[in-house]
Amino acid sequence: MNIGIDLGTTNSTLAFLDAGEAAHVPPIRLLPIPQHVSAERIEPRRTLPSFLLLDRERYIGVYAREQGILTPTRLVYMAKSWLSNPEVDRTEKILPWDADLDGRILSPVEASAAYLGHLRHAWDEQSSAKLADQNVVLTVPASFDEEARELTVEAARQAGLERLTLLEEPAAAFYAWIVHHFSEAKSRLADGQLILIVDVGGGTTDFTLIRVSRQGDEINFTRTAVGPHLLLGGDNFDLKLSWLAEAKLGARFSLSQRVSLLRQCTAVKEGLLADPGPSAADIRIAGAGAGLVAGTRTAEIRREEVLEVLLDGFLELCSLSDEPREGKKSLFRDLGLPYVSDPAVTRHLARFLRQSQVEAEGGPDAVLFNGGFLIPQIARDRLTDAIESWFGRRPWVLENSELDAAVAIGAAYYSYVRSTGRGVVVRGGLPRAYYLQIQAANGPRTESDRIRAICVVPRGAEEGTELEVDPGHLQLLANTPVSFRLHSSRTRTEDQPGDLVEFPENASEAELHTHAPLRTVIRFGRRRGPRSVPVKLAARLTEVGTLELWSQSKIDTNRWRLQFQLREQERGTAPTAGVRTGSIVVDEALQEAEELVRAVFAAKRETGLTPEELPSRLEQVLGLGKLSWPLEALRRLGDILLELREGRERAANHELRWFNLCGFCLRPGFGFPGDDWRVEQARQLYRAGLKYDNKAQNQIEWYIFWGRVAGGMNRNQQADIYQRMSATLLPRTRRRKRVNPALLRQMWRTAASLELLPVQTKVRLGEALLERIARGEYSESEFWCLSRLGARKLLYGPANQVVPPGTASRWVQAVLNVPEAGEALAATSRHTGDEARDLSSFVRDSVRKVLEEKPNRQELLALFQGEEPQDSRLRDQIFGEELPSGLVIQM
Repeated sequence: MNIGIDLGTTNSTLAFLDAGEAAHVPPIRLLPIPQHVSAERIEPRRTLPSFLLLDRERYIGVYAREQGILTPTRLVYMAKSWLSNPEVDRTEKILPWDADLDGRILSPVEASAAYLGHLRHAWDEQSSAKLADQNVVLTVPASFDEEARELTVEAARQAGLERLTLLEEPAAAFYAWIVHHFSEAKSRLADGQLILIVDVGGGTTDFTLIRVSRQGDEINFTRTAVGPHLLLGGDNFDLKLSWLAEAKLGARFSLSQRVSLLRQCTAVKEGLLADPGPSAADIRIAGAGAGLVAGTRTAEIRREEVLEVLLDGFLELCSLSDEPREGKKSLFRDLGLPYVSDPAVTRHLARFLRQSQVEAEGGPDAVLFNGGFLIPQIARDRLTDAIESWFGRRPWVLENSELDAAVAIGAAYYSYVRSTGRGVVVRGGLPRAYYLQIQAANGPRTESDRIRAICVVPRGAEEGTELEVDPGHLQLLANTPVSFRLHSSRTRTEDQPGDLVEFPENASEAELHTHAPLRTVIRFGRRRGPRSVPVKLAARLTEVGTLELWSQSKIDTNRWRLQFQLREQERGTAPTAGVRTGSIVVDEALQEAEELVRAVFAAKRETGLTPEELPSRLEQVLGLGKLSWPLEALRRLGDILLELREGRERAANHELRWFNLCGFCLRPGFGFPGDDWRVEQARQLYRAGLKYDNKAQNQIEWYIFWGRVAGGMNRNQQADIYQRMSATLLPRTRRRKRVNPALLRQMWRTAASLELLPVQTKVRLGEALLERIARGEYSESEFWCLSRLGARKLLYGPANQVVPPGTASRWVQAVLNVPEAGEALAATSRHTGDEARDLSSFVRDSVRKVLEEKPNRQELLALFQGEEPQDSRLRDQIFGEELPSGLVIQM
């Protein structure tokens, strides 16, 4: 059997065909998918709504979608959009996003696996051949990058589907059209013509261009361009309608009520845009508590209002030169997802066609529409009108009769073509070209340089392609921390493997997309210290459409897999480490500085230099105060200190100075190539602990050190650090252990820096701080800790680690009138646009009034409103100390 699966944002579908049937192209059928339509009744449907309800048992499908209106905090939906959201840890249990912490029990990967698992079970129940043994083609948006594709494959594997191939959704929709209209294509399509595919689904918008080529009766298709990944679709439309309904209902609703409103608007929209359809429909929102029935509110939504939102907002007529309106933040953040700022599909389409240089060819010759958003005929007509207005001619509209199933049907056909070799294939392969960033042999790249990279995979490479890249001059730096940078481009079509190319620093996302880095240490030989190894590169595009990169030594058989950390966030750092202009430290000065460090900490080395004198001597040699040392110099000194870590044990003052200076050089634990490795080296000290733990200042420096590098630790490592402090900070009995006040204050600051701690732990810490503040036992430090624990936007942690807004609101109200609490109030009530994180407008209005009376109100209000603080002092104070020169934290 040949199977095609459309894992959709809103609906999922499975189509199949039997290659053994006697037909040129066997008929493609849809699998009836049994699912709960009520708590007691199961019925088969042609599609499976991508909704999962967490009740006494788990429900997937129609009942989950409908019942979710009443219990939105137990409903998982839009998992596919979360799967491509880099602002959260997509492998962590963060769904339902609208639920409280205890109610979030699924990751986006697990939710996607659950939908696929439901489809697998439905197939296995109706067929003697298991789905896991079939040739399965799973579709993804054409604009999905490596990270999202990798996670989609992981979800399929969790569902037991290993024999898998990925296919882009627009190409699948085109295959569905080919299945039923191939003879029409042969008669009407001419050599050189362009076909535009516009795919607007529930959560994403994709644009694709396909070129027609033919010689006589032989016709071929090649995909030539793919648009950017746009979180824009029917979900945005539903949100806009929910705002309209909320305005009519005239009340402020809770988050759960707004989700219920959203789900109703989805159903109302589909009914009012149907042809023929009703002229109006009602929205009802129940009250809360004792007023559940009496408090029900009703509003009428009219068809002309829905059409106004559709035609004037999402499909407005614009010119071909119009750009999308890209503000700092999208209005569509109610669900916590990073939607695009401008909802006008037409503006995004105009930009894509301009960038693809379609204007020079007179526009597309044909257009194929796909996706649930475009099911209403009026939506397809409007887009066709826009294209006609841009190019002066109306394209031929290719009609797919089943827009809700076209992607699955096309995927099944593609599976058939792959397994039999019969039928039509849309060539084009990989939609991006991939590049590995390289560094000139004469030193590190500076801020003013362009990005230099070597092409490892050209755009258009087909699945299964293996490439070798050997320009003859590549050197791999081994036995020292390094960073590998992977870039990709949708617009560069001529680059070939081995080509050395340059990109401007400010390249657009279309021209250059930077993927998460690989930071590691390549081990080579027994000799310690950095070593250059001549290498060549090998690349393979796997059958599931993901990229594998290898580095092969040219002097022996060593081979290293460059496995990029696709799930790692950038944590707000600049793409590469840089130095501030005027603060470049020459190699000679650094070498002299390294010798000073060795003079203090190298074993069996007696010099006149004491640990106390070391910082000032380093400043003299480098010609800069400590706070001006550039990032590269800091890390080089940090590496020497890590190498000489045993030297800290020589005396108490050696240990104190080692932790103080090494922590300063490694702060904040990320932001420079090899920081992961450095933190791992530092972690080896944790088990041993302090040698001179009877010295209070040594204990203080110990906790300062771990607070400084906390951003480079993973969740388990941060939990270990906290465990050592927990009995002191949150004692189980009323008898508190006597602790040096300065040490206790530093333990609190370190604990507040651990952004990856469980949210429940952060809540307990915050409550304990409030008790101290209520007793008058506070200083500026307590408010700093509170601001870190309650921050709406974390410095390096994902959005799912934020304390719930209800808890943060209580904290804010408890300190609202404390004069020293200004920065804590601003950070804890900061606006993000995500209702699952933002405090209520009532609480924020109270905070705004307080902040407006503060002497530094301009900086505080900027932070409160969600803007980057212009005052670097405030940013550094929020972080805890001044950041290294060249490191930028996007707050």
